[in-house]
Amino acid sequence: MLRGLIRKSIFLGSAFVAMFFIYSGEGFSQSLEQEATVEENIPTEEGLTVKFADTDLEGAADALANASSYTVNLQIQDRSFPNGGGSVPEVEIRGVHNGKDIFLGIRWSDATKNDRAIKHEQFRDAVGLMFPLGIVKISPETPFSPRMGDRGKTVNIWHWKADWERDLQADGGYEHMEDQYPDMFHDFDSDPHPCIFNKTVHDSVDLLAGGISAGSLLSLPRGRSVEDLNAVGFGTLTAQTHQDVNGAGAWSDGQWDVIVYRPLKTEDENDVQFTPGKSTFFNMAVWNGEDGDRNGLKSVSIRWRPITLESSR
Repeated sequence: MLRGLIRKSIFLGSAFVAMFFIYSGEGFSQSLEQEATVEENIPTEEGLTVKFADTDLEGAADALANASSYTVNLQIQDRSFPNGGGSVPEVEIRGVHNGKDIFLGIRWSDATKNDRAIKHEQFRDAVGLMFPLGIVKISPETPFSPRMGDRGKTVNIWHWKADWERDLQADGGYEHMEDQYPDMFHDFDSDPHPCIFNKTVHDSVDLLAGGISAGSLLSLPRGRSVEDLNAVGFGTLTAQTHQDVNGAGAWSDGQWDVIVYRPLKTEDENDVQFTPGKSTFFNMAVWNGEDGDRNGLKSVSIRWRPITLESSR
């Protein structure tokens, strides 16, 4: 009898939760996101022009400072559950290339610097650039979602992260729990320790650090602050095996300045490829760690924007 009551309770509870999300208009899973609007499949007329500049990485910041800026308006992410973000109204971007590499300078206002995500209540500041793969035409008749791509229509995403930038300055190239909690203690701490077995277990990567043992990108010193990713719609974001994008960022006086760069051409079929004199599209998102932004909680642009590379001289 007790088992029967438990089963009925579980069934009724599940039905109630399902009905709540159906009638409240909220999708409970990533597969129930709302369809893109007609407007979202019409790229803006104006876009970013990436100027040719006889520069290298060392002179990229000065070249970008002299390039024209383009402003991307942002809004709350309101298409996929959970909705959120919207605290960053706009982001400014500039671009130059030297015929071999592309450099993109990104700037946005942020009153707080959030570059550590070790505590469970800590979230990082970040910015993302997204490009469609291949030469595409985007229109209501040939839709291509500007919010993470579509099934069968892959996007390449460059995701700069403030905590990854901070990691580059840490001993060993990676911050650990001890950096947040310098007085912490755990049972398998370093010498002196009376039990040899504990010391052995502490040093065993296989037993205590599965991410490191498996070679996870999130568990090892990365040596970069930008992650190179792909997606084919909501819930499909995947890190590339080969990372080609680099970057650097700094916060000062309530403002983030970030530069991301990469060769115009790579040998990776999952990368966007740039050609001087040609155009493609891009889109952007910004995460405000102070407001708890993470994953789909972010400020986003809802339309693709042209990006054109000036011909090399």
